[in-house]
Amino acid sequence: MRIGIITGKDDEISLHKEVNKLVPKKHYVNRNVHTDIALAYIMKHNFVGFTVDIITPKEITNQRLKKNDINFIIGYDVINVINDDPPVKKFSGQKGLEKLDKIYRLKSNNVFPSYPFLSFLWNKKDYLQHLQKHKIPISPTIFIKKNITINNLLKKIREKKWKNFIIKPIGGTIAYGLGIFNTQECINNYDKLRDYFEEENQFYDEYLVQEKIEGFSEYGEIKTFWIDGKLSYAVNTPGATKPGETYQVKEVIQKDILNQCEKIGNKIMEVLPKITFNKKKSLPVLIRIDFACCKGNKKMNPKNYFVNEIESDIAGLYINFPNVKYPALEILADTYVQKAYELVK
Repeated sequence: MRIGIITGKDDEISLHKEVNKLVPKKHYVNRNVHTDIALAYIMKHNFVGFTVDIITPKEITNQRLKKNDINFIIGYDVINVINDDPPVKKFSGQKGLEKLDKIYRLKSNNVFPSYPFLSFLWNKKDYLQHLQKHKIPISPTIFIKKNITINNLLKKIREKKWKNFIIKPIGGTIAYGLGIFNTQECINNYDKLRDYFEEENQFYDEYLVQEKIEGFSEYGEIKTFWIDGKLSYAVNTPGATKPGETYQVKEVIQKDILNQCEKIGNKIMEVLPKITFNKKKSLPVLIRIDFACCKGNKKMNPKNYFVNEIESDIAGLYINFPNVKYPALEILADTYVQKAYELVK
C-alpha cells in the first residue's frame, strides 16, 4: 500500500527530537522539521508493509497523487493558496487556486478527506449556517459580499445593536484580514471601512461580520482536537486576537468548560457531512473545533461558549509548545495508518 502525505507547514516546528533525527535535510523548512514531516517519518519508522510518499506543495500533481492508494492532506490546501502561505509559484493567484482545486476535486487522485467534505470546511459561511440550522451555538453572524455599500453594512450592524464588531474574510485563517471596528467611529467616518475593503477586496469576495466578543482575548479559545470522531485533547489560548500578538497555550482547562465544549463537539461530529472514499463512509482522521466565550458578551459561564471555527487535518496541533504533553503525532500516525487500511483494503 502507498500512503501519500501532502505536507507544507512552515510555522509549527516539531519538538520531537528523536524523530527529527530521522529526517533528511531536504525535508527541512526554514532550517527546521515541522510537525507534518515529523508525522510522516513516525509512520515510516513505526509501521511496515507500506510506502509513505512525502509530497511537498510544489510536487502536487495529478500524476503523483494517482500513484498512491490514499493521500492525506495535512500541510497544504486551498486556504494556503488563498493566503499565499507558504507561497508556491505554480499555485499562486486565481489560476493557481483553480489548479489546486481541480487536483483535489478529482476522485482518481484519492484525496482524503474527500473533496465535498473539504470544500464544506473551507467555506466558513457554509458550515456556520449548517451549525445554526442544527441549533449549535455560534456567534450571530452577518454574511456580506465585497460589493456591499458601507451604508448598508452599518445599517445591518446598527439593527444588531453591536457597539463593536469584527469583519473577517471567508477563506482567511489565523486572523488574516481580520478587521476590528467601533460602530460609532465608523458611522462618523466611513473611511475606516472603505480603507479596509479597498485592501482586502483584492484577495477575498465574501466576509462575515460578528459582534466583537470581549471575552475572546481574555479567556482565549478552547481548541479541541477530535481524532477519529473522539475528543483527544484540548488547549486554551488566551491573550491574543491578531497575528503577531503574544498568547499563552495551556493544556489544563477548567473541567466544566471542557465538558461543555465536548458536549457541543459531539453534536457537531453527528451533523458533519459524511466522508465517502472508495465507496465507504468514514469519519475524518482529525477535526479541530475552536470554542470561544462569551456569546452576546454575557458573563463568563460554560453555557455561553460557542463555536468559532472548524478545521480539518491541516489544523495547527499546538504541540510545538513545551507545556503541551499530549503525544499527538504518535496517535495520529497510528490513526492515519488504520484509516488507510480501513478504506483501501
